[in-house]
Amino acid sequence: MTNERLILAIGQMERALSRIETAQTRAKSGQSDHDRKADADLAARHHTLKTAAGQALAGIDAILAAKG
Repeated sequence: MTNERLILAIGQMERALSRIETAQTRAKSGQSDHDRKADADLAARHHTLKTAAGQALAGIDAILAAKG
């Protein structure tokens, strides 16, 4: 059950990262201050999600190693 929840969480994080990366790609170079602040927030959220995904993967690795 724990493995299943970790896998679902990773899937959610991957989808969120994909949405963030798509939004970054679409960003225009002539941005307002508001847009730049929004992009900075988006980048911070992206970093947080990448970190959480890495931790979740490490957790899965630990579970798999313990069972092996």
